This record gives sequence, C-alpha cells and structure tokens, in this order.
Amino acid sequence: MNTAVITSDQSLLDVAIQHSGSLEAAFDIAMQNDISLTDDTTPGQIVQLADEPDNADITNYYAVGNLQPATAITTEEINDTLNIGEGIEFWGIEYDFIVSADTGIIS
Repeated sequence: MNTAVITSDQSLLDVAIQHSGSLEAAFDIAMQNDISLTDDTTPGQIVQLADEPDNADITNYYAVGNLQPATAITTEEINDTLNIGEGIEFWGIEYDFIVSADTGIIS
C-alpha cells in the first residue's frame, strides 16, 4: 500500500488530487485512515493511499512539476494575507457575521 506525507496547509482533498488524481479518492483516504474528510491535517502526518491512482495523467502532472496543492488555509491566515483586522468593525454581513431572525413563535 502506498503512503503520502502531508505537507503544510494540505487538506485530504489536496492529497487526493495530488496522489490519486481525483477528489473522490479523498473519501477513500479518509476511510482507510480512520479520519474525517473535514479533519485538520498535520504537516508530516502519514496517510495510506490506494495502490493505484484514479487518474495517472493528473498524478504525473503533479509529480513532474513537483507540485503540492495546499488549500487548507485558515480564516486567520486569509485575514493576515489580506491585512484584514478582526472584530465587528471588520466583519462582513453573511460572510463571517451571520444574520438570523428569531421569530419568537413557539409551536
């Protein structure tokens, strides 16, 4: 069985596309490693992969270009990159400040 070492800011979706060539493989990787698809990963974490990639053309593209997708960035990292502050004066309605209505009706 093949394994992959997770690098900084990689999600299971990143690992799946890099090593299996499909996003669908993320479900198999999660099940094989007894983790949730949405769990945060840790750099250096080793995960088991299927023996054969789903799409060899895509995995070859990543291998030849030495590319490692890393899309698991946090809101804090986005804010730091965009130089966005934190707090109510910086929140965007329906983005990180969710408005909901409480009708007060009891049924």
